[in-house]
Amino acid sequence: MKDVFMRRLVAGVPKVLETFEPATGRFLSREHRGPGLGWAVTMQDVMYPLALLYKTPHPDNPYHGDGSLLEVVSKAGTAVRDWQYPDGQVEFIKIDGSKWGPTYMPWTQYHWVETYRLVRDDIDAATRKRWEEGLTLAFDGTAREMMAHWRVHNIPAWHGMTLVRAGQVFGRGDWGDTGREMIRRVVAGQTEHGYWKEHEGPTTSYNLVYVHALGLYHAFTGDDSVVESLRRALEFHLTFTYPNGCMVETVDGRVKYHANVPDRALTAYSLFPAGRRFARWLMRQAERMGQGASCSPATASAFEHYHGGDEAPIPQEGESYERTMGAMARVSKAGKWFSCVSAIVTEPAENRWGMDRQAFVSLYHDDAGLIIGGGNSKDQPEWSNFILGDNHLPTEGRLIPGGVELEYKAGCCTILVSHEGEEASVTMAGLNWSSCHDVPLTTYL
Repeated sequence: MKDVFMRRLVAGVPKVLETFEPATGRFLSREHRGPGLGWAVTMQDVMYPLALLYKTPHPDNPYHGDGSLLEVVSKAGTAVRDWQYPDGQVEFIKIDGSKWGPTYMPWTQYHWVETYRLVRDDIDAATRKRWEEGLTLAFDGTAREMMAHWRVHNIPAWHGMTLVRAGQVFGRGDWGDTGREMIRRVVAGQTEHGYWKEHEGPTTSYNLVYVHALGLYHAFTGDDSVVESLRRALEFHLTFTYPNGCMVETVDGRVKYHANVPDRALTAYSLFPAGRRFARWLMRQAERMGQGASCSPATASAFEHYHGGDEAPIPQEGESYERTMGAMARVSKAGKWFSCVSAIVTEPAENRWGMDRQAFVSLYHDDAGLIIGGGNSKDQPEWSNFILGDNHLPTEGRLIPGGVELEYKAGCCTILVSHEGEEASVTMAGLNWSSCHDVPLTTYL
């Protein structure tokens, strides 16, 4: 697997270097160019895999010891230092030029400190001094903020792991103590079904942030107190992964469907035999999806910290299976068909992040991909499975044989899914509607 990760990293370097702007040290978006556009501070995170390639001898790595790559890495880290405010925060800027205010950016701080760990003896003294000043400001500020307001969320989870790592690199036991306390709270905050609630429900995509953080924390510390939490998380992601390797969006309260195979959390998965098979399978699916080249920080982490060992079968390799998450959701695979029904109902979130839970079914076919589904939305009733009068959000959901039953203020609706052989059907039936009575809408495929 380490060879697989190395080949992915190396294959992704040319595209990364195409986006590098030597004058500023920034990696720019391929879609946007020009002053104030086309850059976000998190785009600097790629300095970590580049530094790893510079430092790592491997038969498939032509970048080992490449001085020009070290120069890119040096400028990339300095670009973050240049962007910092006096307190170590950075402006949270998006590639469209919009600014969301100062923050201790968790992803960039982690990948910067790992880059520092790798090349601190290779960069010049002045650059090293500036990096050390910037990283110290950032982690002092992060620890201060965390102790002032403990909360379990994906960003604090990442901050906790990063503080532990920075404490190791800089010999700062106080940072490590703060980070470990955050990790303890994160483990305690996980649900029995292997996910962390955001807006009162699961989010498949952001759950990987927690899992990735805990997996790295374990790699750095060997602290087995996180292992059972990671085992539950593995089961959650084994359930909510499509046969193409992409994440099932049907239960996600924050992110829609994306046709990307994730490379986060592979270190965490590799603690378990089924997780190692899952990681290998995901990388194969990424190749099939044309995503085999990826000079990403997550792949770099997998290369450094992956646990080898025996592998065990996973559901995705079976011809058919059914898995449930308590009474909240069910996935079913039969031949080339895969479906998910969700009975998760939550109050609408009063912020921009949490989406309305309004879409409760997805249907996928191996040859066609995702056919029905796509995920939830925000203040867009037209994307709902049902609209009853002025209401598109149910008050209650129940799994039933073959589907889900949803209670709305104006009545009860059902979604039934059937797939066998080469045929499938999704039936959506609304009962006691004012405009139609007991008339189902059925889609046959």
